[in-house]
Amino acid sequence: MNEGEMAIIPAAGFDTPPTPADNGNHPPVDDKWWQESALFTFASAPDRFGCWIRFGAHVNQGVANLYSWTMIGEEFADRRMAVDQPLPPGDLLDGAIAGATVTTIEPLMRYALTLDTDDLQLRLEWRNFRHPLAMGYNVGGATIAKGHYNAMGRATGTAVWRGREYPVDAVGFSDHSWGVRRAHLPASRSLFCVFDEDFTITAIPISTGPARSMVGYVWRDGVLGRLQSESKMGYSFRDDWITPAGCEAELIDDKGRVFRLSGWTFGPSSTWPMGHGKLVTHASAGFRCDGREGSGILESSQYKGLPPSVAALGLDPASWWINEEQD
Repeated sequence: MNEGEMAIIPAAGFDTPPTPADNGNHPPVDDKWWQESALFTFASAPDRFGCWIRFGAHVNQGVANLYSWTMIGEEFADRRMAVDQPLPPGDLLDGAIAGATVTTIEPLMRYALTLDTDDLQLRLEWRNFRHPLAMGYNVGGATIAKGHYNAMGRATGTAVWRGREYPVDAVGFSDHSWGVRRAHLPASRSLFCVFDEDFTITAIPISTGPARSMVGYVWRDGVLGRLQSESKMGYSFRDDWITPAGCEAELIDDKGRVFRLSGWTFGPSSTWPMGHGKLVTHASAGFRCDGREGSGILESSQYKGLPPSVAALGLDPASWWINEEQD
């Protein structure tokens, strides 16, 4: 693999593809920041609906965490970050944290999701469209996020908000990750969109400063294509300067296919802390490509440290020009 490139590998062609055993918890190494997490995020542009549920556990610290966000009709129905919760006694993907549960129906493929707050109750089934992909990549010689698989899929069921029932039929992204997560990429952007079960896109342009890469893949007409570094994805932002307002992308895969994609967000966004100073802002989105309409998520994170253009000025890292004054 060349420096700055990444690998998105179909499970059938990977040396250690995700197996049903990977649906369970993984043995931790002796590191305080070992984590295991499971994310389900999905949206429906026609219904003005969005949801994000992330189950997390730091087993060496003996604590679990939950981040949840739900939007119905472009209004907040739920937004919470519950930390220092009891660890689920078994596998994370058969666990309960802070009023949310995930139950495996079919390993790697189907899950039941519930969420209960004072105002909101979710009863959903998540189904991956196909077997998850093992995901690994190399940026500037650094291997990032080892222990990681994901898939695109659909959530169906009901939401009861303030006593009123809403049908849910939304599409998006699921992820299961394990390993030490202490150092995060300084800046990244992500889009996850579904046009139909046979046309989905995941695109994540990332930056370590000097190195840039496009992580992602397109599934179209039964063919999986890995996105190439020549791909381009530009964002516009809302007046708060952190929420993605939209995107324009030209995505090129390793099959030579070119996808010109437009996206726009709707409703309230949310910013959540990934840990160690990394903050990520996400919003529900609609997408258009080749005359098709889709739904999904746009997210963005700012530089945790100095952007390369500032670092290149050679200022003292402790300079008052780039740090708040300390009394």
